[in-house]
Amino acid sequence: MNRDFGEQYASLESWHWWFRGRQRILETVLRRELVGRTPVSIASIGCGPVEGLMWLMPLAGPNGRILGLDTEPMHALHMRLGVEFVVGKLEAAPFTSRAFDVVLALDVLEHLDDDAAGLREGARLLKDAGFLLVTVPAFQSLWGGQDVVSHHRRRYTKQTLYQAFARAQLPRPHLTYFNTLLFPTIAATRLLRHACGLAHRPRGDFADNHPGLMNDMLAAVFALERYLVRRVPLPFGVSLLATVRLDGSSGKR
Repeated sequence: MNRDFGEQYASLESWHWWFRGRQRILETVLRRELVGRTPVSIASIGCGPVEGLMWLMPLAGPNGRILGLDTEPMHALHMRLGVEFVVGKLEAAPFTSRAFDVVLALDVLEHLDDDAAGLREGARLLKDAGFLLVTVPAFQSLWGGQDVVSHHRRRYTKQTLYQAFARAQLPRPHLTYFNTLLFPTIAATRLLRHACGLAHRPRGDFADNHPGLMNDMLAAVFALERYLVRRVPLPFGVSLLATVRLDGSSGKR
């Protein structure tokens, strides 16, 4: 990602509505999957700043393990007690196979030249019956300045994400769109920027937001989707969520 944006990332994760809303949704999904299981080992690959891993601690439990992997050394500047951090590439994760109960790839695949290789590595790290959770940005028509700043290679539809899992020789995942409630506003803004020739400017969406009441309201609206995701089919959204539980006996790793 753009270095200036990378330096702001930890601060944005602490207050921006998108990060706050996404976290509430993912917490809900993971709690449903991990009910009755503790301790849990969780790896977040392509995780960004180490501060952004702290929300996983209650999910892992008192004796659980949380590990982050990222290519950017500056994301390890402010280490936190109880969290491990390794600098390395997702496509060649420096970990033994079948080491984790949960692997997260949160808005990571779109950065990779070979997204199937990234999925294969994520699956390799999972124990038998391990849980893989992936999020990606949706719809190439929504391409904008944030994609440029973040150095994205692509955005996805359900079909293209299914295809990435197939190329990785992984089971077909459960897919749903999310960030649906705010989709009309976001889509209208992105399409207007396209019409004005601003879709490829190197200025991200986060530059237009600030802490305050409006930001809090947007976070609350986005977070409402935690009651819907994986329960009600969401036909469109700004993002996609893929989940799959891998059975080692199937040979599909």
